[in-house]
Formats: sequence, C-alpha cells, structure tokens
Amino acid sequence: MPSYITSSKLNANETALCGGFAGLTTRMAISPLDVVKIRLQVQPEPYTLKRIFANQSRSSVKYSGIVQAFKTIITEEGVKGLFKGNVAAEWLYVTYGASQFYAYYYLDSFLKTQHQISPTLKPFVAGMLAGSFATAATYPFDLLRTRFAMQGNNKVYNSIAHAISDIYEKEGTRGFYRGLWPSITQIMPYMGLMFFSYEGLCSITQMLKNKHIISENHKRTNDMVCGSLAGIISKTGVFPLDVVRKRLQVQGPHLMEYVVSTIPSYAQQNTVFGCMRKIVYTEGVLGLYKGIVPGLLKAGPSGAVYFLMFELAKDGITNLKDSGLQLLPDKSIFSL
Repeated sequence: MPSYITSSKLNANETALCGGFAGLTTRMAISPLDVVKIRLQVQPEPYTLKRIFANQSRSSVKYSGIVQAFKTIITEEGVKGLFKGNVAAEWLYVTYGASQFYAYYYLDSFLKTQHQISPTLKPFVAGMLAGSFATAATYPFDLLRTRFAMQGNNKVYNSIAHAISDIYEKEGTRGFYRGLWPSITQIMPYMGLMFFSYEGLCSITQMLKNKHIISENHKRTNDMVCGSLAGIISKTGVFPLDVVRKRLQVQGPHLMEYVVSTIPSYAQQNTVFGCMRKIVYTEGVLGLYKGIVPGLLKAGPSGAVYFLMFELAKDGITNLKDSGLQLLPDKSIFSL
C-alpha cells in the first residue's frame, strides 16, 4: 500500500515542519472541548448513560454533562477558562506534530525495506512507533497542559515557569513524567490506528477516484473526511487509557487544590491496570469512558484539521520546491 503521508519530494525536516504546522492549527480549533473532556475525565463520581448528555444544574457533581460543563466554566472562569493550559498545549501540539511526522518519515522508509511485515500493517507499525517517540519527547508539555486545564480561579500555578519550578522542587524530575507509561500504552495503538486508518481511507478514496465514483476535484474535502474518520476510530479504541492517563497526571502535592477537589489518589495503584481496576470498582465500567462524547466531538474535527493542515503544508512546500526554492536542508537531526 503506498504512503499518502510521506512524499518523495519532501525531506524529513520539511515533513516535520508540516507536522508542526498541523499541530499548531489543530490545537487552536479544539482547546475548549479538550478542557471540558479533561474535567469530566478526572471526576470520581459513578457514571451513568443518563449523565453523558445531561444538562442538570442541580447535582452534587460539579460537571454533570457537556453543556452544563461549558456553562459552568464560562460562568465561573469566563470564556478564557475554556483555553486554560493552551500555551503549554500549543508547545505540546507543535513539538509533538513535528517529532511524530519526523519519526514517521524515517520509519516509513525503513519499513518499506522490511518484506517480512505485511504492507497493510506497515502504517500501523510506523504510526505506533512514531507516536511513542513523540509522546516520550514531549510528555512534560502534556502534563503541564493537563494541570493548567484543571485550575480554577484559585491558581495552583501562576505561570509555566512557576509550574516547572514547583514540580521540580516538590516532585523532582519524575514529576514531569507522571502517567508516562499509560500514555505510551495508549499512544501505541492510538497512533497505530490513526495512521493505519488514514492511509487505508486515503487508499479507498483513491480507488473510488480511479473508478470515477467520486470526483478528483474535492481533494481537501477528502482529506478532511479521511482525517475525521481516522480520529474517531482511533480515539474510540483507546479512550479508557486516556482517562487513566489524565487521572495520573494530576496526582501530586496539589491534588486537592484543583477545580475538581475530589480526585482520588492512586498512590497504591502504580500500574495502568491497577488504576483501571480502582476506577471500575468505585465508578463502574462507564467510569473508563468519562468525557467520551467531548472526546469524540474533539477527535473528529481534530483529525480533520490535523491531516488537512498537514496536506496543505505539504502541498505548499512541494510547490515551493518545484519553483526552485529549498526550504530546509536535507540533513538529519538525529541518527535513527
């Protein structure tokens, strides 16, 4: 199966630049849904199907549903409350997108020479490993994004600099990597599914174009549809691990000071499955899917914007190179 992500006309650094641009623009589009999703995820109260779309103002639960959560955040914190953690998140998305596509470029090239792996599975393997590399490289930004998104009017951290110094002083270097293993555990199948789905959907789209079932004139729409479906498929598959990751990221000395003050401690559950067992025992199986609706509402547009912006940047750089301009040198930053 040909790769629709990497291009023979772009080098690794230019591919990484496209990924960084895609991450920057995507984050701006999905910040409010991300804040709502995180706050729903960390609440420890039992979860029921009735509450997923609930809009109940009278409830012992601070955030009882998507609409109510939006209203509560805007009422208590203003519209800017929907963008808490966005500075750290922008750094996260830019660096994550760049490092992910950089790694994917080399992994895709390497796997093309490995004939013992099925061509169909190569995008899954490349996406899985590229996502793991990018997650490990950018994880402190992810942790900072989560902690800032959980702040109310009484701030735990006044700035990114304050947050970094406070975490280092009170939690050490390991404090920046709380929840890293569940993140890696989640990102491997998530990014594997993401790239596998996107490449597969692009392949199906191209086949339909060749048969003149769909028009050649709607490439951007096709990019968005493929990206959106890829985002939804991958997010649904790994969502429980995302809940565990968020719960572990807010652990630490300020656990009771966040806007949701009832977040449980998982000091006795040092593994992903130990944390999952506690959530299921205290909150029910649906507790592993808290925030799934805003998560999917975020995943669809996020995937659409992410791959659309990547393809736009890729086409733009390709056109510049065709006109004789070398944007970035073809020199590897790392020796992979």
